[in-house]
Amino acid sequence: MKIRSTLSVSTLLLTAMACSSKTPAPATQPAPARAPSPAATAAAQPAAAQPAAARGGAPAAAPAAGGAQAGGRGGQGGPPQMTAEQRAARRDSIAAVRGAVVKELMAKIAGRENEPAGTVFKNIQLMKNVPAGQLLMAMDQGFGRALSVGCDGCHLGNAWESDSLARKGRARIMLAMVNKINTDPELLPKMGPGRGGQPRAVQCVTCHRGGGAGSNALLP
Repeated sequence: MKIRSTLSVSTLLLTAMACSSKTPAPATQPAPARAPSPAATAAAQPAAAQPAAARGGAPAAAPAAGGAQAGGRGGQGGPPQMTAEQRAARRDSIAAVRGAVVKELMAKIAGRENEPAGTVFKNIQLMKNVPAGQLLMAMDQGFGRALSVGCDGCHLGNAWESDSLARKGRARIMLAMVNKINTDPELLPKMGPGRGGQPRAVQCVTCHRGGGAGSNALLP
């Protein structure tokens, strides 16, 4: 009887062990995923996809109707671009006013047109030895035409000698630059003669072409 009891207990133990080995272990449940923080989400987005407020700037303005941008020169501000006809009309109008002023000044200096400009006019700094009449023509056909501006672009009509307008100072700097380019032996003269054997030279119109920097005004 003892032997049978021992065998029965051993059999039960072996059966229990076999059953336990066949029972699959409970699957490990994955930890619930945590939602990414707003800061991490913003960092993962490209800069263009992030709202302006997230980049520390003001909200972007809605585009203008029809896709047009403010300003007329590629969204950079300033007046809208003009057609060729509008540019020509504007140029002719400014030239007419400028010509009238020059005619008036020529009448005032009548008889002194060939005297040095430095003795006829006040505060002449760069063209003192140019004849006074020639200086006025240079102001009209050289500077004024090259930039499509009137005399009031640099001068006060009631005080021509005044330096109160910053544009007059810039014009002097530009004129000094032109003179240096044309006369410095290490610059333009170094290229040799131009067409027809004439000395090479730049003028205001060489770059400005009838308008200010960045404009689309072209002289014919």
